[in-house]
Amino acid sequence: MNLGRPREFDIDRALESATRQFWVAGYEATSMAELLAVMNLSKSSLYQTFGSKEALFIRCLDYFQTSMAANLSSQLQSSDSPMQFLADYLESVIDEASAKSARKGCLLVNTANELAQRNPAVREAVARGGEKMIRVFVEALEQALARGEIHSPQSLEELARYYFSSVSGLRTMVKAGASREELEPIARLVMKTLQ
Repeated sequence: MNLGRPREFDIDRALESATRQFWVAGYEATSMAELLAVMNLSKSSLYQTFGSKEALFIRCLDYFQTSMAANLSSQLQSSDSPMQFLADYLESVIDEASAKSARKGCLLVNTANELAQRNPAVREAVARGGEKMIRVFVEALEQALARGEIHSPQSLEELARYYFSSVSGLRTMVKAGASREELEPIARLVMKTLQ
């Protein structure tokens, strides 16, 4: 049996590079030439490994959201307070409004706005990614409830989805040019609503 030539590149590193490119430029504005350059791959290697630009993009969305959810989960575990974790995450979103660099937003939110309505496979990938993040937020709220930090009559699932939609809205506002002064009162209201 011919196993073919072994891969001579790191798939995770290639996915990370492609993810950054899609995040900065978006799916439609990213050309195959740009992907080949940032991933340092030949066209045949890209197609043999990932299949197509769309398949690569969906792999990138899954890679991004798995990494993001793992990072958030780690931050939650090391936080002194689950409510502080949620407040800090909102603050990190708002921080981008003051950043000198371009406001690139969130890959998941950007993709939902750019492609999810027109592409069922992308819509499913975005939904999977959203669910991964919501699970982390549910966990944070469960911890907050157990510690007596929240007393809301709403279900934790509903609160986590509300928080996630609020984060997504804030990210869109940041990308659209909203200032820190506009965003901070919204973040305070979100945290108040959770309690």
